[in-house]
Amino acid sequence: MTDLNEVAAALGVTIIEHVGGEKGRWHRGRRVVSVRRDLGPLNRRCTLAHELGHAALDHLVDADLPDWLIERQERDADRWAARLLISEVDYAVAESIHPNAGAIAAELGVTRHLVEVWQTLPERTLSA
Repeated sequence: MTDLNEVAAALGVTIIEHVGGEKGRWHRGRRVVSVRRDLGPLNRRCTLAHELGHAALDHLVDADLPDWLIERQERDADRWAARLLISEVDYAVAESIHPNAGAIAAELGVTRHLVEVWQTLPERTLSA
């Protein structure tokens, strides 16, 4: 299993927690990822991976960004997180056992959303 603390350290990112509000946030200027304190282990892991995706991709954080750029950055951070947390082999095994994305997600220890993102990765659809 990927150690997200090691990933954060390799990226030069500090992980902190916050109370209330959004599940996670990338603070680019400070190189800090903040994750909401009350998230369960699965949501914390996937949120942290997503926010580390923003860090790895050096995404901008500005309320004045155009919607299309915000949407692209969110999609790219989701894809980065899915690639980090789901391997081709583990996915294939889980898919052979389980009939739907929710059960596959439970088997892999990720959210259904990340499984659905992983299923649509460009490189995956080219090889399928």
